[in-house]
Amino acid sequence: MSGNKADSRGREMKRSLNGRILRNTLLNIFVLVLVCCGIMWAAMQSLANNILLDSLQPMARQSAKTVEANIHMLADRMMTIAGDPRMNPPSGDEAGALRESREEALTEAAEIYELYTIALYGLDGRLVQGTSGAPDRLEDGFFSLLRETDNLTTDASTRFQDQLAITMGMPVKENGETTLYVLGVYKYDTLHDVISNINLGRRGTAYMVNHEGDVAGHPDQSLVLSGTTMSQLCGGNQSVIDRVTSDETGASEFSVDGKTMLVAFSPIRGTQWALVMQVPKADYNSYVNGALIVAVLAAVA
Repeated sequence: MSGNKADSRGREMKRSLNGRILRNTLLNIFVLVLVCCGIMWAAMQSLANNILLDSLQPMARQSAKTVEANIHMLADRMMTIAGDPRMNPPSGDEAGALRESREEALTEAAEIYELYTIALYGLDGRLVQGTSGAPDRLEDGFFSLLRETDNLTTDASTRFQDQLAITMGMPVKENGETTLYVLGVYKYDTLHDVISNINLGRRGTAYMVNHEGDVAGHPDQSLVLSGTTMSQLCGGNQSVIDRVTSDETGASEFSVDGKTMLVAFSPIRGTQWALVMQVPKADYNSYVNGALIVAVLAAVA
């Protein structure tokens, strides 16, 4: 009788010991799985970050080239307008005939190239002749740059009389000497179509910034009209703003309202603008987090 009791106690002790060993082993394995998942998560986060920054940079440069191509198309049109012989008819023509000749050339250009307005300005920047809506005088900063370059010039601002537009100026020459300046104000659609079609995750945005840090192009046009700055869009990160406004090509990471942002930027050659691509890191973190959750659930199962 006593022998049976001893055998029973022995079996119970053995089962208890086996249970403790099994529980400790399972706990150790589960902790090990969690540690491995943590290391995997950190490695995947770092790898994804580097890959995204490396891929966003050439994407920003390529998108900037697309904008450049559209700007060059508008520039070619301005050169064609400035080279129109009707802008500088033979000197023997009467004043009335000269004005009529220029009127015909300006009206034709406005209709063909869908310009808000087009006008000729004297060497003092004052209006000589133009279509409706032309300013009486060229803006000082733009006029100074136009005189300095004595070549095609694109205004840094895309705001024109409470609407968005692309303003370009070009000298009109006669015998190699500048006699007038032609100003053309194109519709903003050319830029808006390009910027709006750049898809960056669920909440990514592409926009343009000028050398003063003002937003010159954005899918939300109200931001441009209201004078929004890059500082407001990137949480005041001055180091990134300085790199963008100094025509640098690069990529960076910063925080806005506690959210990590990935940004890439590239200058738009021939203009005073740079293209910026800004993407919330959370748009891509969901894939990494999803993989981690699957791994943990598999370990639990």
